[in-house]
Amino acid sequence: MHYGKHCVSEWKWHVPVGCHPGFTLWSIWGGEGQIMLGKNAYKLSIGDVFFINYKKEVNAYQNENASLDVRYIDFTLRNPDILCDLLEHRHFDQYHFVLEIFNRFRLAEERNSLPQMRIWLEALITEYQHITPTPAGVYTLKIDELCRGFQRHPELQYDMSELAQNFSLTTDHFIRIFKQERGVTPYAYLQRCRLETAKTLLRMSTLSITDIAGSCGFSDIYNFSRFFQSKTGMSPSRFRN
Repeated sequence: MHYGKHCVSEWKWHVPVGCHPGFTLWSIWGGEGQIMLGKNAYKLSIGDVFFINYKKEVNAYQNENASLDVRYIDFTLRNPDILCDLLEHRHFDQYHFVLEIFNRFRLAEERNSLPQMRIWLEALITEYQHITPTPAGVYTLKIDELCRGFQRHPELQYDMSELAQNFSLTTDHFIRIFKQERGVTPYAYLQRCRLETAKTLLRMSTLSITDIAGSCGFSDIYNFSRFFQSKTGMSPSRFRN
């Protein structure tokens, strides 16, 4: 078992069929690009996770202006048949939870704790297996795409009336439809994305808190700190430390 990551300019990846001895759980933490598993093409964005068994040729590349941030776990199994029914792709809307499992695996590897590595790998596979698709409503696909936009760009300012116009709905009807699909209003979902992005950046980046505030859509550190404290019960600096 091995954890790895890459985020470099002009990155490309090619693996011929059968040229890898095991499996890979391959996740997107940022950026945009495309991967082809055999003849299946996927547009990449944050929250995408792939189970790669290397029975198909693998080709991947990133968009020129949006370098991919990829984290992955390579592993082998004594009985690989137990994963034969695993789908090759899942998209996690609540992706921060999955990324945290990847991070726990990384920390266990740094401590050379093989039992803990196995625990977190099993947790990740279990989470991957148990996402069940929900029946698609009239607006489901468009709302899915909007949510991905919130996840990729929490720093942007969104006008609810403009979003509603994109759905050809009144603002009130748009908010009601969104809540039926996601269980919360669009604004609450956006704020959740901003909070989870802030947590991830505080844990895993060296950005200043001021820069993190800007990356999460806040114009100043005061409003960001007040928001973060109201949601977590602690300041950003205390959360980081």
